Amino acid sequence: MRLYKRGGVYCVTYQAGRKQIRRSLKTHDKQIAEQQRAKLELDIHEARIFGKEPARSFKELMVNYLEAKQNSRGFSRLQDACKPLLSYFDDSDVTQLQETHVEQYIIHRGQCVSDGTIKREVGMLSAAFNHAIKKHHWRIDNPCVKAELPQTPKGRVRFLTYEEAKTLLQVADNPVDRKGNALANQYKSPVLRDFIELALNTGCRKGELLNLKWENINFATRLIVLEETKSGEWQSVPINEDARQVLVRRMRLRDEVCPDTPWVFFHTRPAARAKIGDRIKDVKTSFNTACRRVGIKDFHIHDLRHTFASWLVMNGTPIFEVSKLLRHASITMTERYAHLAPDHLQDAVSNLGFSAH
Repeated sequence: MRLYKRGGVYCVTYQAGRKQIRRSLKTHDKQIAEQQRAKLELDIHEARIFGKEPARSFKELMVNYLEAKQNSRGFSRLQDACKPLLSYFDDSDVTQLQETHVEQYIIHRGQCVSDGTIKREVGMLSAAFNHAIKKHHWRIDNPCVKAELPQTPKGRVRFLTYEEAKTLLQVADNPVDRKGNALANQYKSPVLRDFIELALNTGCRKGELLNLKWENINFATRLIVLEETKSGEWQSVPINEDARQVLVRRMRLRDEVCPDTPWVFFHTRPAARAKIGDRIKDVKTSFNTACRRVGIKDFHIHDLRHTFASWLVMNGTPIFEVSKLLRHASITMTERYAHLAPDHLQDAVSNLGFSAH
């Protein structure tokens, strides 16, 4: 085990199986560093001889898990969830972590983020512990199992009225400044209106639309075949007439600007680290700006999907069919929209009872 200095702080490096481990001793004092190194060497020796689990750093736990998941879908979200965990637990010894430490983290994070965010972060932490136990054979307990988590948040349902949607589409297509004057083309998003309209008519998620390729669209069968979905499975989405007109409009623009691009939503002019024909990676900024100019508050891109579902239910579409169109794994996820169809529920019971006969 080698002792060395990095940035004035003493660290150790040693071999654990096929892996090289580096750990900060968090001290500038050489004598203390030597004592910590001796203790660590003793722990490793006892682990080999008596089967005692050596100290395991929290950073090592996270690195092992992220390395295993770096090619999986949603890796960027795992990285985002990892940052506050690393900031809080730093280089703690995971063999000493208990459910009370996890609950203290929950209280700490509850001061600045929602319960849903906390549950995702603790879920990621629990998955990292399970990975270390199953794949790396660490003899440790998962402290997240017994920790008291926040209550599952109720599903958020925020949707637009038809009038709000029309206004939002108009502003997305013809943006204006605060004085109501039309903005120059360089400040106009070339994809925002089409993106919003396609989302409202298909219920697709943001990533599904921005990753959409022309090879995934079949005008003959009026279907969009999605490769990258939340479930990881191929799924199909029906194309109504409004959606078809959006896609035809996008196709004509493609033929005019960049016939070789495979993407439905692509750059029509050079941008930072993007050339004409490259995929549009996000529309969040332009979308939020359009909502602000219209005066629509507390509305996110994913709420376009809620709007699609809400309009279906209010138009009398059965919940089961809405569930299929949303491609939900369980109809339970779709039942959040059931309260939007009170008239249909009233009709369902109106023929019951003696007075009805």
